[in-house]
Amino acid sequence: MGRNADAAYPQSAEGSRVAVVTDHVEATRAALDVLSSGGNAADAAVAAALVLGVVAPSGSGLGGGGFALVTTARDHKVTALDFRETAPAALDTARLLAGRGTPGRGATIGVPGEAAGLEWLATHHGKRPLARDADAAVRAAEAGFYVSRPLADALSRSGARMAPGSELAIGLFPGSQPAPYATRITRPELAATLKRFGAEGSRAIYTGSVADRIVESTKAAGGSLTLDDLRDYRVRERKPLQRDVDGKTIVTMPAPSAGGLMVLETLAMHGASGASPLNAMGFGSSAYLHVLAETFRGAMADRVRFAGDPDLESGVAEAYDRALDPAQLAARRQRIDVDKTKPATELRTREAGTSHIVVVDDEGNVVALTTTVNDAFGSGVVARGTGIVLNDELEDFAAPADVAGFGLVGLGPNRPRPKARPVSSMTPVIVLEKGEAILVAGGSGGARIATGVTQAVLARLVFGLDPSACVSSPRIHPTGTQLLVEAEVPFDVRWGLQARGEQLSLVPSASDPASRAPGASGPAAVQMITIERDAQGRHLLAGTDPRKGGMAAAR
Repeated sequence: MGRNADAAYPQSAEGSRVAVVTDHVEATRAALDVLSSGGNAADAAVAAALVLGVVAPSGSGLGGGGFALVTTARDHKVTALDFRETAPAALDTARLLAGRGTPGRGATIGVPGEAAGLEWLATHHGKRPLARDADAAVRAAEAGFYVSRPLADALSRSGARMAPGSELAIGLFPGSQPAPYATRITRPELAATLKRFGAEGSRAIYTGSVADRIVESTKAAGGSLTLDDLRDYRVRERKPLQRDVDGKTIVTMPAPSAGGLMVLETLAMHGASGASPLNAMGFGSSAYLHVLAETFRGAMADRVRFAGDPDLESGVAEAYDRALDPAQLAARRQRIDVDKTKPATELRTREAGTSHIVVVDDEGNVVALTTTVNDAFGSGVVARGTGIVLNDELEDFAAPADVAGFGLVGLGPNRPRPKARPVSSMTPVIVLEKGEAILVAGGSGGARIATGVTQAVLARLVFGLDPSACVSSPRIHPTGTQLLVEAEVPFDVRWGLQARGEQLSLVPSASDPASRAPGASGPAAVQMITIERDAQGRHLLAGTDPRKGGMAAAR
C-alpha cells in the first residue's frame, strides 16, 4: 500500500520457498543470504538480529533481550524462547522507583539476554556455526552502514540519552550534531565484540573482558549489575500460550509477555475467521475500531492485574488461564457497548526501542523473534570499548502510577525485585491450521506492539487482507482516557468514534516522523508472512510495515 514516501525497498514479496521480513533492509538481506547459502530459519533469524544490533542501535543489540517463537517442520512443535533481561541480584528497588523516566541511569540496566538467546537459537535449531551467522553483522560494523531514516529520527529525538564519549556516540554525533540520514557509520569496537561472540558464544559476553566492561560501565552510571549476574543468566524455554479458535491454533508468548494475552483474548472473544461478528461491521469502520478499543482496554487491565515473571510470581499461568476462560470472555464481550465508550484506567508502558524478525525457510521451519533495548538507545550507556548499547529494561517493572485504581496489594505481580524479568509488550505470534503454520507475525514499537499485532492478525484472519495491507492499514491504540488514532483514519470514522464517546488524540502520519512532538515514540511497526498451500505447493506472502522502512523478501 506504499504509505511511506521514503520507503525505497520492497514492502511486499511473494515466493514459494523462503520469505523474510525485518525492520531494516540490511537485516533482511543478511537473512536471505543465509537462507541461500545453506542456513535455515533459525540461522537467518540470528544473522538478522545481529545485523539489527549494528545498523539499528536505538532498538536492539547484544545489550538487550527478547522473545522468540520457533516452529520446526519435522514435528510442527512450537517452542517459546524467553531471553528477556533480568534484574540484578542487588537491585535497589527504592532507588529504581525514585528515578523512573530519567535517561542515562545505570539503575535501570537489566542483565542482557540477547547473547544467550541467539546462541540458544543457533545451537538448538540452526544448521551453521554461530560464527557464520555473525559474519554479516561483523561486515556491517567494519565496512560501515548508512544511517536510515528511522535511526536519524531516533537520533534527533532521543540521541541525547547516549552518554558522550563512546565510539557509538562519537560516530552518530559528528561535530556534536546528530548524524543526518544517509551518513555512513562504522562500528569497529562492536565488530570486535561480534567476532568474539561468533567464535566463543555467549561466554564471550558474560565472562572475560567484555563482561568486565559491561559491569564497569553500568556501575559508573549508578547501576548494580555484577559479574555474578552476567555469569548466572539463563534462557528460559517456556510452554507457549495458545488457544484454538475457529479451527485455528493461535500460538504466542506466555508470561512475562502480556502482548500474547491481548492477542488471545481478542481472538477468543471475537473470532478468527470471516464468520466473526467483526466482519459485518466492516474493516476500519468506527464500530469496528470502537469495539477493538474496548477489548484492548480490558486486556490492558489484565496486564496490570495478572502479568509477571512466572519464575518468581506464583499463580501467573493460572491467572492467564482464568483471563482466557470462555465464560469470562463472553461476559466481557457482553459488557462492550458498540455505541458507547466506558471509563478506562490509565496504564503506563514505556518500551520504545524494539525490532522484529519473521523468517520462513524452504523446509517449513518458522521463526518469529522480537528483540529490544527498551527505550530508544536503552539506558544511553554504551559498555566501554565493546560497542554494546545497554538496555533500560527495569523501567518496565510496575510503578505506583501503573497500578492505581486496580485494588492491588503493593505493586502487583510485575513489582520490581531481584532476578525478576519485567513484563513486556512484545508479541510474536504463529497461527497454525491442521498443525501447519499459516501466519507468522510480530512487531516493534513498545507499548503499541500488542495492539498493532492484534489488529494486523485480525485483518488477515477475519477480513482476508494480504499481509502488506494488514501491516500498513491505519491503527488505533487506547492510552489512559484517550484513544490514539493515526491520521490516515478517515474523518467520518473519527467522527463516528467521537460520537461513541471516544476522546481522540490524532497521531501524525506514520510517513512523516518529523511531525511528531519531541520525545514522542513512533507507532508500532508490524511484520507478517502468510503461508498458503495447494496442489502446486506453498505460496508465501510477506509484508513489512512502511512505518519503519523495512524490507520484505521472498523466493
